[in-house]
Amino acid sequence: MATELKDIKLYYFTQVKGSKTLGRGDHIRLMLEDAGVNYEYVRLTWDQWQAKKVELLEQGEIDPTMPYITIGGKHYFKTLPVMRVIAKKLGKYNGENEEEEHLLDAYSDSISDWLTKWGTALFGGNEEVLKAYKETHRGNAYKLINRMLSLNKGPYVFGEKITYVDFLIYHMVDDDIKTIVDAEAEAHVDSEVYPHVAAFIEAFKNRPNLKGSIALQ
Repeated sequence: MATELKDIKLYYFTQVKGSKTLGRGDHIRLMLEDAGVNYEYVRLTWDQWQAKKVELLEQGEIDPTMPYITIGGKHYFKTLPVMRVIAKKLGKYNGENEEEEHLLDAYSDSISDWLTKWGTALFGGNEEVLKAYKETHRGNAYKLINRMLSLNKGPYVFGEKITYVDFLIYHMVDDDIKTIVDAEAEAHVDSEVYPHVAAFIEAFKNRPNLKGSIALQ
């Protein structure tokens, strides 16, 4: 049963590599924006997060990480579990049956694998790993996403119905483009090589609640 989300706060870093949108926080932010949910975005520096983490551990939280959200003071951690909680509470952005939910779980795992390879390449400081990501991993990721999006008629993984996985896809593409291609560029791909990804990006950018909210100023 859908419930109204109230008193929600999203916690993440002030910046990642000089960007306000880079990293895992924006997966959740875009989903909240699209849903029209009122929320407070709490930005923490690294030092502030270290102090907050100690505080959360002292409160009994098992493995606090950012991003996380609070709803009425209750804490929810880890990007994908947070997105699933939001989807369930809103009664949208999720699968309509066990088969669809399983498929979304599988897709989200694949995108998480891409995120891990991207993060290791960008933040690991190993030039060989970065080279392998640029030459092999990112191309494989775009091919996989293009296949996912080709299975149903419509721009999203389930056709016309957007799910939490679509927010993962868009922001992963956006992070990849900003770090590998051009820091000032928005998400984009070659429409001849990845036609389904290109159509998806265009549809996502033009969602009513996301126009003007894609990039934080």
